Amino acid sequence: MGDPYDSDEGKTPTGRISLASWVELLDPVSPTAQSYYLPRRYFNSATQRIRSTKTRQKLAKLRTTAQDLTPQLDEFKKRTFTRLQSLDKPLETLFFHKSSYLEKWFYPFTLFNIFGIGFIIGKYPEWFHVYYTLMLVLLMPVRYYTYYKTNSHYYMADLCYYVNMMCLLFIWVWPTSVHLYQSCFAFTFGTLCFAVITWRNSLVIHSVDKITSCFIHIMPPLTMYTIRHGIDEGLKLDRFPAASLIASEKWNLKYNIFWTSLYYLVWQSAYHYFITLRQSSKIKSGQRVTSFEYLTSHQFKNFWAVKLPDPWPVLCYILIQYCYQLGTMMLCGIWFHHRKAAAAFLMFIYLCAARNGATYYIDHYGKKFEKEVTKLKLEIQSLQQELDQKPGSVCNESELHTL
Repeated sequence: MGDPYDSDEGKTPTGRISLASWVELLDPVSPTAQSYYLPRRYFNSATQRIRSTKTRQKLAKLRTTAQDLTPQLDEFKKRTFTRLQSLDKPLETLFFHKSSYLEKWFYPFTLFNIFGIGFIIGKYPEWFHVYYTLMLVLLMPVRYYTYYKTNSHYYMADLCYYVNMMCLLFIWVWPTSVHLYQSCFAFTFGTLCFAVITWRNSLVIHSVDKITSCFIHIMPPLTMYTIRHGIDEGLKLDRFPAASLIASEKWNLKYNIFWTSLYYLVWQSAYHYFITLRQSSKIKSGQRVTSFEYLTSHQFKNFWAVKLPDPWPVLCYILIQYCYQLGTMMLCGIWFHHRKAAAAFLMFIYLCAARNGATYYIDHYGKKFEKEVTKLKLEIQSLQQELDQKPGSVCNESELHTL
């Protein structure tokens, strides 16, 4: 292909109308304005300068260098992929095949984490946001890897992960943004806290998956609580100006409904563009799982809105989720102004997660043990019948019960 700058000036390709022709058609003043403001010869001289500048030569040299580095880049990609493959096998064994070994170490880690949360909030509240960030950096790669291996990584585009990202942006990037801070407070004390009840997050101490789910729903409101009620006013002015009484003295419900709705719209638009639309073939074929697909195929498969023609089920889901988000943030003004009320609310959410965890332990392991006992009884009864049918058996009933 030839250089576009080598084309003869004044020639218009056949069948193509120049932009200037459209401008002249729409605006009769344009020929006069063009000749007065920027004569065409200026374009010609500018084109000649672009041709002769060193920038063009540098770009050409950079392209040549990039082409020369292509084999090295391909080799680097190959080595990286090989290393990831070699790392994948032990990780898959640890998380899926020998999970009991990981759970034995994760159990004391969770207990220490619970102790550390209480200790830092009580003794060093100014460092709690750092602790929250470190735990998030530690658990999120594990969550992504385990979800990716089970084709469930689209769950990580849900609202709870988006809110955690918002909290990180407020803590480390924009601590002076009042609307970001109060939106984080509204989302964490609203949607995330009530999601513990709605989604039945369980405090199962040995489970990496369930503890991570509890973490992403409980730790953000704890962080916002500590920033709002646990840090001295002088430190807030220095580290989190948006959370100070000067910037956030009152909770304006209309103001926060507007900003949380805007942040919600940004997330919902990006989610449905990148997930619902662009990955629709993978979702419909069952290769990927989303929250919407799970709810409409399990818990609410008989709901009337699910049976509507497309795209009404998705639109109903978006509307219900938005109303849920607004409804759960209506009481945030109480948690924002009253420290004891906020602490009591967080304790209630924690107790709900703990009760769900206790229910899981009793139902899961209790029923599992009950099934094993029932199976053993059936085997003993079957053995008893076989022995009764054999004449001259020397095994009596008392001996059978000792087996």
